[in-house]
Amino acid sequence: MGQQLAERLQAVAVGEPVEAGGLQVFALRWDPGADINYLTLDEGLASGTLEVTELSEGGSVPTLKVHNKGESMAFLMAGEQLVGAKQNRVLNASILVAAQSELPIPVSCVEAGRWAYRSRSFASGGTGSHGKLRHLMHGHATRSYHDTGTPTSSQGEVWSEVSRKLSAMQSSSPSADLGQAYQDHSVRLGEVLDNLQAPEGAHGAVFAVGGHIAGVDLFDRPSTLAKLWPKLIRAYAIDALEEQAGEATVTPEAVRQWLGTALAAKAQAFKSPGVGDDVRLEGDALVGAGLVVDDHPVHVELFPNLQQPA
Repeated sequence: MGQQLAERLQAVAVGEPVEAGGLQVFALRWDPGADINYLTLDEGLASGTLEVTELSEGGSVPTLKVHNKGESMAFLMAGEQLVGAKQNRVLNASILVAAQSELPIPVSCVEAGRWAYRSRSFASGGTGSHGKLRHLMHGHATRSYHDTGTPTSSQGEVWSEVSRKLSAMQSSSPSADLGQAYQDHSVRLGEVLDNLQAPEGAHGAVFAVGGHIAGVDLFDRPSTLAKLWPKLIRAYAIDALEEQAGEATVTPEAVRQWLGTALAAKAQAFKSPGVGDDVRLEGDALVGAGLVVDDHPVHVELFPNLQQPA
């Protein structure tokens, strides 16, 4: 399964970059095979078919409960933020929730200073983990899969990164809420989003900041990329704002070569908390994860290896 995913990445077509606010974006296109039916997190929450709550009345920081009342599966992307209930959380890994089911899901807290109900259920935050945090949590989840078979995070390190990000963005939150940084810079992030529209017909994108690849999100269909595009752009644009990225750029050929290293990466499949398998790739230059259902990749996230950044 892992080798098949790596081989499919070799067939990904890389487009010419577009740039705004120090963020480069390369459109990606591929043939992932047969389609499956699902709603996104925001679609499920908006329609009322999806409800996310604390695991119990008392709550549990690393675990929430998802109730999918609909007839379609629900796709929850790694890094998406949920706001409300006892404290705001982000998803540790991409998960497919089966139709007509309840499921405990692994999450991380991004609001260290609150543990009191603001609402009974969670709403969409409209944002996700910024790129650096998501990269960090990806590493946590991979190690945890190896150690325990589940994608948990190192909560202390997550809180440290949230604190660092708030300070770097000169944002102050009484509850240490990561969302405050997005609120404080909403105008500038909105300008970047206005100038970087979801590429038509693309299945995914490579995001580069300051002359380095920062991350990749690749989906099984263009409509999913379009729906999640605002979250993805804000997540990487806020890192570009922090770094005040200059003239350094990445070329399409550099992206192709980097994706090519996936063939040499070690691949191992773990049972996802939801439907399908979570395939983890670990290489010298590239690390990643693929949510795969019956050999069909629903979502792939890739990052440069921390020891050897692209």
